[in-house]
Amino acid sequence: MEDIKDLLNNMKPGIGEAAIKEAEKQLGVTFPKQYKELFKVVNNPEIGDWVLYPIKDPTNLKKTWDDIVRQNGEVRVDYMSKDLIAIGDDGSGDCLCMKVCDGRMGDEIYIWYHEDGEIEEYAPNLREFIVMISEEDDWDDE
Repeated sequence: MEDIKDLLNNMKPGIGEAAIKEAEKQLGVTFPKQYKELFKVVNNPEIGDWVLYPIKDPTNLKKTWDDIVRQNGEVRVDYMSKDLIAIGDDGSGDCLCMKVCDGRMGDEIYIWYHEDGEIEEYAPNLREFIVMISEEDDWDDE
């Protein structure tokens, strides 16, 4: 993921393995490899209009308090399917999600629409999602 970090809108410092494992433990899931790699490079990445929830950083609690664990616990909407983990949002109420099966988050990226609770597969993995969004942004700039 280091090779595509220039496609991200922010360059906040990455997070360590211990914090990633703690978030996995609290959520009861295992994150996909690309997700872990991305967050080791940039915690709370912004990709186009999408902001991925940070992983709580014990050295920077002020900027990571609204983390992925909180978003999937305290503030999670009741009608979101239990097999989804919200990983980010675009500020409109729609969420980026990954599906969980047998305690493992899959690689596919889904958009969950808050108006009707429907989901749509958007990208086969996080890397492809980042590339697709940055290409869409390039088209918008022309």
